[in-house]
Amino acid sequence: MNCFLTSRWKCLCLVSLLFAGCSSAPQDMPDVAPVSGTVTLDGNPLPYATIVFQPTDGRPSNGQTDAEGKYDLHFNQDTMGAELGSHQVIITTYREFDHPSDPNMKASPELLPAKYHSKSELTATVEPGGNEISFDLKSK
Repeated sequence: MNCFLTSRWKCLCLVSLLFAGCSSAPQDMPDVAPVSGTVTLDGNPLPYATIVFQPTDGRPSNGQTDAEGKYDLHFNQDTMGAELGSHQVIITTYREFDHPSDPNMKASPELLPAKYHSKSELTATVEPGGNEISFDLKSK
């Protein structure tokens, strides 16, 4: 009986350690904060554009605007937001192919000037806590 309790205790400890390891963030995970906002073009919502926040060093975060031009950034599949600090921001409407699961997101040419994507002049700073960062773009 004593051997049975010892084995059961060891099994319980092992399962607890496995669950603890699965629920914690990776040790190399940087500090991130939620980022959302609205993108407009000439005062009108810019739907279905891709937005990327690229830090000086580190992993980029990205998002997609909805029909009203609103976006939320994703750091990775499980984490919303972007790394804290300064970022170059890229916004593009170019899409080579139709999106397989969203009929609203069809292949699209680039509608924005290069200063917003390939030669982006946009920047943003992500700070601890929630960040509401909006962009009012101009077509000319």
